[in-house]
Amino acid sequence: MTMPKREGFAEGPHVLGAVTLLARLVQDALTPRLTELGLSFAEAVAMVRLWQSPTGSLPQSVLIEKLAVSRASGSLVLSDLEQKGFVRRLMDPGDARRQIVELTPRGTEIESDVHDAFEDLEERLFHPIGSDSWKTTHRSLRAAIEALVAERNGAGS
Repeated sequence: MTMPKREGFAEGPHVLGAVTLLARLVQDALTPRLTELGLSFAEAVAMVRLWQSPTGSLPQSVLIEKLAVSRASGSLVLSDLEQKGFVRRLMDPGDARRQIVELTPRGTEIESDVHDAFEDLEERLFHPIGSDSWKTTHRSLRAAIEALVAERNGAGS
């Protein structure tokens, strides 16, 4: 299936514009609660990746790749998290050139509060949409993310 070609932006809505606006509004909606917890939105996103890891740790390069940011931006976020005591960076015992980022006890403690903030916002978004549409939207967004990640990693060429 191919998308119909549009001659310009005036010809109709673009999904990318809606996704970009939604992402910005989500960030704005979460920021007050995250600030109370001592986190920026970018820091919370990094923490979520660590909480999703079975060990509570990831190689720094893998974590930054999962954040889809530049190495410099990722390192800055991780430095801030480390300074705040939410994570620590250790040398990889198997390869001294690599660093491992791991949750500290303080980082583990705030998971439920951050999760509650995310869940509360999802509930507010879910309510007007409904279960079936929400599930379809989630599947569609995941498929788009996977396609772009594959393309970024060279599988799409």
